Amino acid sequence: MLGRKSSVSTFFFFYFAFVGLFSPYLSLWLNFRGFTPAEIGVLMSPMQWSRIVGPGFWGSLADYGKNFISIKGIITLTTLSAVMCSSLLFYEFDFFVLLIILVLITFFLSGLTPLSEVIALRVSRDTDCNYGDLRVWGSVGFLVSVLLYGALIDAFGTDKIPMFIFISLSFIFLSSTLIDRESNAVEKSEPIGISRLFNLKVNLFLISSFFMIMSHAVLYTFFSLWLKKVGYSNVEIGLVWSIGVIAEIIFFINQKKILSRFRNLTYVWFSCFIFAVVRFLIIFFSDGLLILLIFAQLLHAITFGLHHVTSIMLVTNLFPDSAKAIGQSSYTVASYGIGGSLGGVFSGLIWEEFFPESIYIFASLVAFLGAVVAWLLIRKYKVECD
Repeated sequence: MLGRKSSVSTFFFFYFAFVGLFSPYLSLWLNFRGFTPAEIGVLMSPMQWSRIVGPGFWGSLADYGKNFISIKGIITLTTLSAVMCSSLLFYEFDFFVLLIILVLITFFLSGLTPLSEVIALRVSRDTDCNYGDLRVWGSVGFLVSVLLYGALIDAFGTDKIPMFIFISLSFIFLSSTLIDRESNAVEKSEPIGISRLFNLKVNLFLISSFFMIMSHAVLYTFFSLWLKKVGYSNVEIGLVWSIGVIAEIIFFINQKKILSRFRNLTYVWFSCFIFAVVRFLIIFFSDGLLILLIFAQLLHAITFGLHHVTSIMLVTNLFPDSAKAIGQSSYTVASYGIGGSLGGVFSGLIWEEFFPESIYIFASLVAFLGAVVAWLLIRKYKVECD
């Protein structure tokens, strides 16, 4: 049996290894199947908008149903269900049936991020380690996956992607069974009514998070397809993605050292929005030039890595101990759920209506809106970096 830190790190590795397959390469398979950019935007969006309902459901089950099912039990049951649903991808169903299958898969996966974050934060607290020391293995898994599957898809063909998805999900299920029992324990405390949890500060935080991930959904949905359009091979696409992930890994490893240089956590969090605006403008003006894409991908360490860590820290500060799972789930719903799904759908429509690169102008504008809302929050709310 793996130790507490190792079991969480292993789960992060295999979960984000799946994300490293699903996010960059599913659009290529859908394009191979003959779907239009608008249809691809809709078919890619369940990964995001299943998080509108899913995280709230799984988070509430974890917080209020703790007497009859554990967080580990929820994670193991949902990953097994996702594995079973993914076997249906081996059949060539039409658009609507395929959409239902992807909705089911992503609904079962939608609670994994907030629930595993709750466990990771508990383990980092109890074992006196940094959250980044655990989360970095998710980035490593993503990096290994995006490079490995890029090579495998080039070697064996785009039509093999459903088989790779099935295998990747199976590894998540196996890793979920290794989560240590002690890491899975829940604090006993009185539950707080949902209506009391959401105040102006929380709502501003959630709205700004909505805009931030909405902007990034453009990358998650169409970056690979756009790279393919401007002449990159599958292996090269994987390498471009890996630059951002390597930058992210470097940040997670040095998270404590970096954050210790700053006093105000909310200002650091706000700066991520400004860098996101710049990042998407660079991609827009790059015309596929590798040196500019490398620079834009290095900014992933800030627009994702730093933003993610500071957001998790703010969620911990904004929500009481008895509602940590609901807090993480609310963040996931607002950002990756509503924001991510709308970003994917709108970017597909914009690609078809105007021209492919226009999606990055859209992303930059949305990130700017997030910065405006974030500024309203940091004027009223200050949290120091620990």
